[in-house]
Amino acid sequence: MISRDYLRFVVERLESFASHPLGFRVAGTPEERAATAFIAGEMRDAGLTDVREEPVPVDAWRFEEAYVEAGGQKYECASFGGVPETGAAGITAELVLVGRGGRRELDRVDVAGKVALVEWQRQRLWPYHVGLELGLRGAAALVITSPEGGPYYQAPQALGTFDGIWHEQAPPCVTIRKEDAARLAAQEGESVRVVLKAPLTRGAEAANVVGTLPGRREGPPVIVAGHHDGWFRAAFDDASAVAITLALARAGLEPELPIVFVSHTAEEYGVANSSYDWCYGAWYQVVAEHREWADEARFYLNIEGSGSTDPFVLDVPPELAAWSRRLCRRAEADGLLPHGFRLAAPTTWTEVWPFLAAGIPGINVSTFTSDFERTEYHTQYDTTEMVDYDYLASLAEICRRFLVEADEGAADALDFRARARHLRKAGFATDRLDDAKGRERFTSIGRGLHGLDAREAARYPHEQTAADVRQLEGALAALRRGDEGAAGRALARVGLNWLCADLGEEAFRIERGRRGRDAPRACWAALGDPDVGPDLWQELASLRGERGSRSPGKWLEESVARHLGNSRRELERRLSRMEEAVRGRIFPLPEPRKDDLPA
Repeated sequence: MISRDYLRFVVERLESFASHPLGFRVAGTPEERAATAFIAGEMRDAGLTDVREEPVPVDAWRFEEAYVEAGGQKYECASFGGVPETGAAGITAELVLVGRGGRRELDRVDVAGKVALVEWQRQRLWPYHVGLELGLRGAAALVITSPEGGPYYQAPQALGTFDGIWHEQAPPCVTIRKEDAARLAAQEGESVRVVLKAPLTRGAEAANVVGTLPGRREGPPVIVAGHHDGWFRAAFDDASAVAITLALARAGLEPELPIVFVSHTAEEYGVANSSYDWCYGAWYQVVAEHREWADEARFYLNIEGSGSTDPFVLDVPPELAAWSRRLCRRAEADGLLPHGFRLAAPTTWTEVWPFLAAGIPGINVSTFTSDFERTEYHTQYDTTEMVDYDYLASLAEICRRFLVEADEGAADALDFRARARHLRKAGFATDRLDDAKGRERFTSIGRGLHGLDAREAARYPHEQTAADVRQLEGALAALRRGDEGAAGRALARVGLNWLCADLGEEAFRIERGRRGRDAPRACWAALGDPDVGPDLWQELASLRGERGSRSPGKWLEESVARHLGNSRRELERRLSRMEEAVRGRIFPLPEPRKDDLPA
């Protein structure tokens, strides 16, 4: 029987480790290491063996204080992981309003040496995009708000944060409640003071905590994990998962083969100046500390925020969908799922993705909802009050069943025909998986078929490139018939080029250069070989008639044709690699590169 009281104890103890009155236990900080020491102690008390706090090199960002002073008022603020601090004196400058902060809005206002109030209105134009453009234009600081109808922080009085994905060219930034932002906007043209105290320690040491429950015999393990780092109090996301993990260690399991219990660091943020600064601890674990798991581990259960009174969501690869559905139907019949359940596809926002892409069969479970993500996600409302501990105990029992059945071999019965059907829907037909069997075949699929699109979403490796080829073909045909508008619309859908409307040429070049498998600090993205597409900024500027751009002409058609040829060759390479993977070739697991890791 899993104790709801123990689950609450773990969540509330993890909540207590905080660098700020509102919380924050970020990778590599004293608060995170206090959490790892507590978790390691609980693992030892549970009787696990070989309990270790395994070092993970990170750029530790410790949030201590943030506020804006204006018009005789002091507004409490937060910030994003990895953002540079202002210094004790803060930054005092004129406040300017820049709306959503795209380059066309910025062209209408002088931001040099000023504090810009930015509205995060659309999900895809992130603060780090705007921060880069503003930094290149000489802005002194940013104040970010997600206004009514924005993508995040929509709960009343919500104060939000995220991993920064921050560019080194961008200035300090703080986040502010939308209600306070409305009052701050009245100070436009006046002097305001922005203060952010958040020291960044490059090359700090964080830790993944690992303990083993031995089996009746030696062999490849089943692994279960959550993450202990978090924004604000981080009770739901993700102390609830650590609580389940530790409760499972006390659940009286008697496995045939070992079960490894893990608490990850740096899920929320782990490394500065990277487009891939999250899921860092899990990535480091599987490519550096425990590379043997990539070939041997039988099953990985990743637990994300759980215990809100919402449906149980399971992010599962096709090979494990049927088993997951059967197990949840039995749990539902037993009364463990009063809010129902649903299956979804794995995403890059949870730690299951680097494990899958390394070749390990795994699933992610949570009770996340889109409504939660828009309202209270990564805000001060993530406290123990949002967790239903009776429901959390039920979900822990379901996780226990996953471990028991995986130990008994359920996760070994991989449904490769389901993968083949999934591939056909994505435009890649194959009969090579009809008779495929075994863990080794999943390794080949994991490393050969887990890709990323230009926005870091999980896709097959060919999908972004195939879409780019179609758009480039459409653009070329439009140019040849004299339809420049249609050509421009098509080119804007190629790779990252949708950003050209909001970033100047220099900012776009910098942003694009920080993405892809060969980018500095590509980290886990190197497992997915993202295709960011060609740089079409000049072509789009020409088609849009922007000041200083070249007039459309033969050069434009030749350029698009050249990019189309390159993308076709890239598509052939990706399809060939996928074909090798479904035939059973196991590609090498990428090693961490020197520039992936903090100095």
